[in-house]
Amino acid sequence: MKKIIALVAALMPSMASAQALSTITNINDVSKRALSIGDTFTYILVALAVIFIVWNVVMYIIKPAASDDKAAASKNILWGIVGLFIIVSIWGLVNILTNSFKTTTGTQPIPNSGGNPNTGGIPANQIPVVQ
Repeated sequence: MKKIIALVAALMPSMASAQALSTITNINDVSKRALSIGDTFTYILVALAVIFIVWNVVMYIIKPAASDDKAAASKNILWGIVGLFIIVSIWGLVNILTNSFKTTTGTQPIPNSGGNPNTGGIPANQIPVVQ
């Protein structure tokens, strides 16, 4: 267990992508950042599901034939495969929806982001007041 904790602690900077983050100037950057975080989370979930399945396959092979542990391991293998299927299905559905509803491939400035008023957006003094 101590070796696993040491390995996770050693790999934390690579999982956190320890690098300078670019500034977010438009809505496409926001969606790219969110998708990147979601993809990383999904990769970790898939890896954990595969490790869970492999661990239970090993337990199934090691345990004696008439053992309750063998029955529990076979149930865990089945539920691990179901969980892996659900994770991959949701990931695919999110990717289908993301690709279906893209409005443009260009950049869309965020209004009033404090940037250059010539690049887009509505100046703060010209926002209409709704009564």
